[in-house]
Amino acid sequence: MIEIKDHSGLMGRTAKSYSPSTGEELIRFLLKHKDSKFRIGGGLTGVSGGAIPEEEEIFINFSNYKSIEWIDKEDGVFTVSAGNTMLEIKDFVEVEGWNFPILPGSMDRATIGGMIACNGGGPFSLRYGKIGNFVRAVEIVTPQAEKLHFGSRVKKVSEGPNFTKLFVGSEGSLGFISKVTLNCIKLPAIEHYRISHSNFEKLASSVSLFLGYNPLYMEMAEPDALRFSSGHKESVMWLGLEKGTLFNPNSYKEFNIVSLSPDNLNERFDIGKNLQQYKKFIDFDISFPVKNGAKLLSKLKNLFNSLGMESAFFGHAGDGNWHIHVFYEEEDQITSKMVNSFDELLFKYEGHISGEHGIGRLHKKRFTAHKEQYYQALYSALKSHLDPKNQLPSIF
Repeated sequence: MIEIKDHSGLMGRTAKSYSPSTGEELIRFLLKHKDSKFRIGGGLTGVSGGAIPEEEEIFINFSNYKSIEWIDKEDGVFTVSAGNTMLEIKDFVEVEGWNFPILPGSMDRATIGGMIACNGGGPFSLRYGKIGNFVRAVEIVTPQAEKLHFGSRVKKVSEGPNFTKLFVGSEGSLGFISKVTLNCIKLPAIEHYRISHSNFEKLASSVSLFLGYNPLYMEMAEPDALRFSSGHKESVMWLGLEKGTLFNPNSYKEFNIVSLSPDNLNERFDIGKNLQQYKKFIDFDISFPVKNGAKLLSKLKNLFNSLGMESAFFGHAGDGNWHIHVFYEEEDQITSKMVNSFDELLFKYEGHISGEHGIGRLHKKRFTAHKEQYYQALYSALKSHLDPKNQLPSIF
């Protein structure tokens, strides 16, 4: 048996794994396994178990499935295969003076296929949106080994529904993402600031205030998260403003505001890397209206403290997407009562179960229990058409 593990420590076993490097290889393999069940993975940087196979599933490893080339350098349009990492894409476009602003924490391993499958984002999603905003076209291989094309290289098309978006956030449940056509941007010069305060709720309440400066990014962490990077005891916000923005730190005397060089942003990004070495965890990757953030986050923190559970709160404060890591030693520490209490608070403040990490295996039960029946029915109809033998996992 082959063991497959993702970044949160979730593990599965499979009897067979296959790693295609081209679409032709994938199609030949599928034709030989017409009735098999599959699980799709690549960099295994997920934290919800979406790429973790069941024993009866063949693990299709896309980490060697790579190619990248320009379609139009002047317009910033290129095509890339599903297994290329986000770091490879970043390096490729920057040679020609472009930027691709989707920057996950594990850039050297996270693949473009996986990022599209869970509709990943990152710090710059505050200004530019998540990865779905950059997808112009997709090439899909169905479990029946049929190759499908959706979308176009051009910017604007109005020819019926945009089926390209069906595969953004589909978590490998509707087909194999083979290739994608993407567009770049050019980032402006950025001025970086570190804003801190001793009171977490006070700093969280200031998010709407600083959003008035139209930042490129706004990240935040509380002390229990900072112990995995700087170890500072205050809560911290990292703010990126377009150079030339009229921003006077001296106008906000209640906060400690200092200018930063880009190198000093490691205080934020080291959190996600270092906590993976600590204990097993569940990542509640929630999203909610920004106006509700301070109250919701404070109540959730109080919930875990009252239960004696270790937690770390950090994330993309500007667009209301937070990563709440709850650590545990034994599986029975994560009780249904605790999860239900968490969800009760989340939904009270108009929140959602996932902001950018997807449902996976970990959150499927919660998602199914709360998602509307008409949504599930429409999804099932799409899946039955694209995956009639149910060879790929379902998000429900």
